[in-house]
Amino acid sequence: MRDFRDAKAMARDLRTALNARGLRLSQAEALELTARMLGARDWNTLSAAIDAAGKPAPATSEAPAAPADVTPPESPLARNPVLQASMRGGPTTFSKTLEGSLHRAIAAAQGKSYATLEHLLLVLTDDADARLVLEACQVDIGALTANLEGWLADVKLPPLAPDRPTAPTAGFHRVIQRAVIHVQSSGRDEVTGANVLVAIFSERESHACAFLEAQNMTRYDAVDFIAHGVRKDGGRAA
Repeated sequence: MRDFRDAKAMARDLRTALNARGLRLSQAEALELTARMLGARDWNTLSAAIDAAGKPAPATSEAPAAPADVTPPESPLARNPVLQASMRGGPTTFSKTLEGSLHRAIAAAQGKSYATLEHLLLVLTDDADARLVLEACQVDIGALTANLEGWLADVKLPPLAPDRPTAPTAGFHRVIQRAVIHVQSSGRDEVTGANVLVAIFSERESHACAFLEAQNMTRYDAVDFIAHGVRKDGGRAA
């Protein structure tokens, strides 16, 4: 399975696929897009991370196959080279509250299957920063929690290999990386559960996003409260 060290091959495949659909892309543009998709600020940043990490080990027939929507075993908490590289532009960190939430999301899937966006959203209902946004957007947190718990109880996720640690899905990882990129672009230095909650809306096809939208919550509602303190009912945060 590919990881960030295969970024050049990924960029080449991306360019080929888009060109075949009439979307002309230069190799340089494909490299930049791939870098952003993997959470780096630009290709130079990702290239430095690749050089620092060295070449990927050759695949063996004994390695267990993983679903296409699953990242390598490193979790967002592991500070892998891509995430470290994306943070080199400034002292970006996770808030203590968010770190605890991420640990709980991974632990919730421990020994069962992959940690999904639904695991992440479920723990964010207890994250102080994210919960403040949910309440400001008039979300029924009890109903949201029940929907998430019901979905996680019923869904059949791919089983983990006995020797494979719990890993977040690609969607989970993308949400964390988008939150990091957004915080950096805003000139701030700490990622919170509120930022991650906003980033979930980028995963339009996920159940997590659908459950939020079913509560009549939008990305605009969340951003308006985070940026301006404006609640969905028109009031303002203290």
